[in-house]
Amino acid sequence: MRKLVFAPALILLCACLHATTLVPMSVERLTDISSDVVVAHAKRSWSEWNAQHTMIVTYTEFTVDSQLKGSAGATITVKQPGGSAEGYTQRVAGVRPWSAGESAVLFLRPAPSHDGTLVVSGLMQGDFRVRRSASGEAIADNGVEGSTNSARREVESFNPSQRSLAPYTGNRMSLDELQLRVRTRAQTR
Repeated sequence: MRKLVFAPALILLCACLHATTLVPMSVERLTDISSDVVVAHAKRSWSEWNAQHTMIVTYTEFTVDSQLKGSAGATITVKQPGGSAEGYTQRVAGVRPWSAGESAVLFLRPAPSHDGTLVVSGLMQGDFRVRRSASGEAIADNGVEGSTNSARREVESFNPSQRSLAPYTGNRMSLDELQLRVRTRAQTR
């Protein structure tokens, strides 16, 4: 009997070891936990080892186009785990690199290292990439890129009430709707 109870728990643990698992947050919750929310575009990125030489970190410099919450400067540096340095590459599920010129709505907070950089709140949940739809409307999306099932399984969403995992699909909405929701929430806090 114990083996039957233990087996599902072991399978769930193994599934979690190869994926990033998160509890989905609403735009309003992301706004609450972030010191700054900005619409910005990436200028340049670089990667390097941390001081302990145990992890590669990528820094991306952004030009802020619009401040939705907080008081970030006109230029900010966002730090995230993973990247390539000295012939090594580290990849973290749920962390997506930015390309120069790419626009995003970023939910940010100060890095725990207190080095003047910012980190994205909630991993990819606080990173809404802005793209144009076929009709020309600006759309913001924080879902998993890639169409393969293995790419979609890299990030899983945990539903605490049902105690279940499912592929993380993210949120997709117009840029106008996202900005309105952030500004409304920031004004009520």
